[in-house]
Amino acid sequence: MNRRTLVEFITAWFLVLAGGIMTILPIFNVNNVKAVFIVIIAIYGIIHLIKNFFILAAKDYSGFSTSLSCIVALVLMLFLDVNDSPWNLALILFIWVILISLIKLKESDYYHDRKSKLWELNIVNLIIFILTGVLASINLYYTGDIQILVLGFFFLINGILELMDPLVGYIMEKK
Repeated sequence: MNRRTLVEFITAWFLVLAGGIMTILPIFNVNNVKAVFIVIIAIYGIIHLIKNFFILAAKDYSGFSTSLSCIVALVLMLFLDVNDSPWNLALILFIWVILISLIKLKESDYYHDRKSKLWELNIVNLIIFILTGVLASINLYYTGDIQILVLGFFFLINGILELMDPLVGYIMEKK
């Protein structure tokens, strides 16, 4: 397994773990949606920034772009009150999904330019990511527990989708 695939694999597992932990937070009576969302977006951004530094030689700046989109979401959290209006949380999540989708689309274009079959997998992952992001945004009008569960499942699915690229890349590398 080459260095880039290994770093992406470890990054994806951290994201799956973060999403899994987020889904069990309501069991421990963690109901502050704003704090949980800030923490998960910050973790997501930090993980991708660290990933970017490990694969800097590959000239792939998607981790840096992802970190910037997380900063945009965090700045929006400062200006919009998400505790009183779940629509603001849905708006922030939707804007974040759009930004990440553009980054994933650029990554798919990179694979397509290199004549790699991974671009097809990335497009399927992109469609699933957009679909789950829109569904999560639509379903954020419930109580705090349910909002955290919806966000947890969204980030868990996102982590699994991010795990697919290095896994398939490793399998294709072995052939």
